[in-house]
Amino acid sequence: MAKKVTLLVGTKKGLFILRGDPGRGSWPCEGPEFAPTPIHHAAYDPRDGSMYAAVNSTWGGSRIEISRDMGKTWKTSKNPAFPEGSDRTFYQTWHIEPGHPQTPNVVWAGTEPAALFKSEDRGETWSIVKSLDDQPSRAKWVPGFGGMGLHSIAIDAKDPKKMQVGISVGGVYTTTDGGATWAQDNAVSGGERPDVFMCIHKLLAHPEATGVRFMRVHEEVYWRDPGETTWRFSTPGLPSNFGFAAAIHPRDQKTAYVIPLDGMKRTASPFGIGVYRTRDKGKTWDRLDKGLPEGAPLEAVREGMHNDRLDPMGLYFGTANGDVWASTNEGESWKRIAQYLPYVTSVHAATMD
Repeated sequence: MAKKVTLLVGTKKGLFILRGDPGRGSWPCEGPEFAPTPIHHAAYDPRDGSMYAAVNSTWGGSRIEISRDMGKTWKTSKNPAFPEGSDRTFYQTWHIEPGHPQTPNVVWAGTEPAALFKSEDRGETWSIVKSLDDQPSRAKWVPGFGGMGLHSIAIDAKDPKKMQVGISVGGVYTTTDGGATWAQDNAVSGGERPDVFMCIHKLLAHPEATGVRFMRVHEEVYWRDPGETTWRFSTPGLPSNFGFAAAIHPRDQKTAYVIPLDGMKRTASPFGIGVYRTRDKGKTWDRLDKGLPEGAPLEAVREGMHNDRLDPMGLYFGTANGDVWASTNEGESWKRIAQYLPYVTSVHAATMD
């Protein structure tokens, strides 16, 4: 059976689902679910077909919703909660990450205030990862412009015990024992960084190659290869050192994508919206903008870009003005597949039979 791609599109006013045909040419749009509530992130779990949505309501409280039938119906999970006596209270969920194939019932969630939660029952209940919460450096974490959230969860392709998390503004932390212990992981090759790294914007693990990582921080882009213990500066060639959205090629270990923005305006101005691709681990970058509106000062945020697992790979991103753009040839050309949605906060590409 031909594989299809379904896009889970989170917006400031609900979740939309775009179900692509086998050729990725038609994208009927369903929704919104949970309107008018903001959706920070929605994710598909290829291990069992579940869908998860971070529903962050200021009226009635935030919650995590689960669908076991491809988005037809949803149910509310038991919320993440800080231990009794904690100085913090759960506010909202930033990111939901299905666990490693070797741990089929495990799902991870990053929250605000910044903390990592683990579910061992497919998202039904959650427990805080106390070993990360007890880090002495937590006292130095401070809110970024968007809040103090744990938003990146990068699980190693081969070893489920190895993973990293990215925190705004708290830096990168690594575990090699499944979360029993954590170490700060903020060293940069050729220089020194403070023990709490500059605001992390997006941290990704390659889905097939162990040890390959790609990261956007508030200013700059970094790469890491297997065996390396420092982050390699990879920004030269981009029109700015600022941005949020990032993606990594699911098969090619040298290829990744970013959408640069102006650091003050938070839009692609004055250079206009464009996706930039590296094919050599960030040594050089090429602008990919065929089909995109020339010079448009659009914006794509942290969870705003994702890729499918087909060949050729499909790449997708959403914008603050409610458009969703798709490329079915690895970024070489683009087509708008949805418009007039609310402000797009996340795009997740689910590849399924």
